[in-house]
Amino acid sequence: MGKLHSHPGVSSRIKNGKEVWRYRESGRNGRQINLPGKPGDPEFERAYQSAVEGRMVVASAGIVPIGDARSFGAAWRLLQRSNDYWLALDDATQDKNERYIRIFLKTPIVQGEEITWRDVPVKSMKIKDARRLIEAHQLEHPTKAKHFLVALRKLIAVAIREEWIEADPTYTLQARIPPTDGHEPWPLDIRQKYEARHPIGTAARTCYELAFWLGNRRSDIARLRWEHLVEEEVELPNGEPITLFAFAFRQKKNSKRTGGKEMFLPLRRQLSDALAPLPRDTGHVLINAYGNPFSEKSLTGMMAHWTKQADIPAGYTLHGLRHSFGNWLAENGATARQIQEAMGHSSQREADRYLKKANRKRLVSDAFLIGEDKESRREAARRRAGFRVIE
Repeated sequence: MGKLHSHPGVSSRIKNGKEVWRYRESGRNGRQINLPGKPGDPEFERAYQSAVEGRMVVASAGIVPIGDARSFGAAWRLLQRSNDYWLALDDATQDKNERYIRIFLKTPIVQGEEITWRDVPVKSMKIKDARRLIEAHQLEHPTKAKHFLVALRKLIAVAIREEWIEADPTYTLQARIPPTDGHEPWPLDIRQKYEARHPIGTAARTCYELAFWLGNRRSDIARLRWEHLVEEEVELPNGEPITLFAFAFRQKKNSKRTGGKEMFLPLRRQLSDALAPLPRDTGHVLINAYGNPFSEKSLTGMMAHWTKQADIPAGYTLHGLRHSFGNWLAENGATARQIQEAMGHSSQREADRYLKKANRKRLVSDAFLIGEDKESRREAARRRAGFRVIE
């Protein structure tokens, strides 16, 4: 064995009668990396420079073929057959994760080289490798970095389950998303503007009414059928029976995992009026000009088109109407549990957000009204003090 003083960390040994070279990182747990060729060769110098900089070394001797059962490519194939990590996800979530996984698998482990992460053993990824990948996406867009990290962790979860690795190299990493206001609720003046442009009976108005008065996500709006409209007798908390028309269905969200949350959403008068002129033999409630149901993805673009037709500024979305419904419930005295059930949330955390906003409005409004009342009383007292009785 000999050390190469011109290349710190490099040493050689005899293997099968041939001198081979390797680089060992400093520290007790420093990894050992095989270097191709011999000192002076272009591939040797390139691999050594990559090792010193902490990047994955591209060397034919250090790359496991794609057919190896422990590569990231193999983890992807296993993931697609996993009930817990993949098959239980809804189609939209699968599509999003697959998109980022394929980006990762096609990413070169060293810029400019042909070897990609698809061919690399999962155990070869270190924390700094994962951090570098996440940071590259973070610079492009924080949201993309978060989605990329979630997708990468699914591959690593499969590797841990198969006992290819013991620890997750992404465990300490985070992809922080700057706080935003989310989907903007529709204020009354915007809603009135939309209603004035799109009359009852049009697809634009039907979609709007379903989103606002049922608080549905786009997936449930697109899938809603007339057969979901039922007439049932319900006993109110005070024991009084009442007959209601309501849409009864299961949400698409988590439908593969839990079967979807069961919903029972009574029709308010406004929604009933909006649905009255629609034909009931179309199967789906919301249909396009050709008599076919809208796809989930198309509804996002169509709502952008319909709001533009109504001269409404960009930013008011279909999901924003769902938030408007949550605000309406909170402002009209609904409890957190009632909001949770009406909107199909799995916990009360989201419902609490609507209540906090409504309560904040009530408190501030009450403070202003109290102030105005006191100011009016002071003004009346000053006017009375200015009067004198003349005999």
